[in-house]
Amino acid sequence: MLVLWFLAFLVIAPTVFVYFLIIKGMDRYEPEPFWLLSMAFFWGAVVATLTAIVMNSYGEGMVSAALGLAKTNAAVQAQTATFVAPFVEEACKGTGLLVLWALSAFWLHEVDGALDGAIYGGVIGLGFTMTEDVLYVGSAAAQGGAAAFTALYLVRTVAAGLSHASFTAMTGLGVGVATETSSPVLKLLAPIAGYFAAAGLHFVHNFLVTFMYDGGLGLGLKFLVFWTFDLLFFALVITLAVRDRSIVLRGLIDEAGRLLHPKELARTASYWMLVPFWNLLSLMGSPGGYAASRKKQLALIELAFLKHRRRRGEAAADLDRTEQELRAAVTRANAAGIFIGAR
Repeated sequence: MLVLWFLAFLVIAPTVFVYFLIIKGMDRYEPEPFWLLSMAFFWGAVVATLTAIVMNSYGEGMVSAALGLAKTNAAVQAQTATFVAPFVEEACKGTGLLVLWALSAFWLHEVDGALDGAIYGGVIGLGFTMTEDVLYVGSAAAQGGAAAFTALYLVRTVAAGLSHASFTAMTGLGVGVATETSSPVLKLLAPIAGYFAAAGLHFVHNFLVTFMYDGGLGLGLKFLVFWTFDLLFFALVITLAVRDRSIVLRGLIDEAGRLLHPKELARTASYWMLVPFWNLLSLMGSPGGYAASRKKQLALIELAFLKHRRRRGEAAADLDRTEQELRAAVTRANAAGIFIGAR
């Protein structure tokens, strides 16, 4: 079995990594650090998965006792998958977001808003997907050979590989909203609402998998719902990215002509920033080179988000020092002739 799980990992991990790059690539303006995204992925792949296995087992025992049937009975497994697993698994994944929120509030200062929360939630979901799919696909291969291995890989990882990401992004959205509101009530309710949205989507997913896996119309309906979830996830992230663009524009428009050139503002706040590789290509010919111009651009974006934090009422002691450091870094870049894009 270990060999089959390893083979499943070799096939599934590259596919999940592609999904990871897609999600990371949609975080256009203030990209989250790779190391922190990796830790979020680890939480989903190891901590959340192992905890969920234990808690689902307890839940299965309770369902078994309630129905008076053995744990191996199909009815017990179906009821557990539908009415226990969604709430357990989203709680295990969502706990990682709460930990990240706490660390960000007191130390990291990386979760700045709704988009950040959705990105981290999606990445935690991807980690969970990888481990869960490895276990399921490897086990299927043990029972049905290569055909079962291939079929389940195509269904779970390829066709429905973003399902967990789309679920947990809802919890992340709630946590992200809580980070940027000054309302104590919303700080409490937003993560709870996000969790129940995640568990609700997960419930619909598992219900269709468990009770409508009969081919034909049932199978078609499942995939329609799966892909609708995926489209909603991408629509959510794109909408939040557009919102981030407005934050950047509002934060830098009064700096144009002083801290940055109007052309630099136009490039940095362009809708084209949402298109993969556009910013990379547009900065390749920058005076001073890509790396220097991107560093200047990121400093300006961070300044815009810092000003946004002030507008929403934050008064952290380190805001003034950080703002001075960012302005000094941009001023040094300007003195060195570094320009964002071609002049």
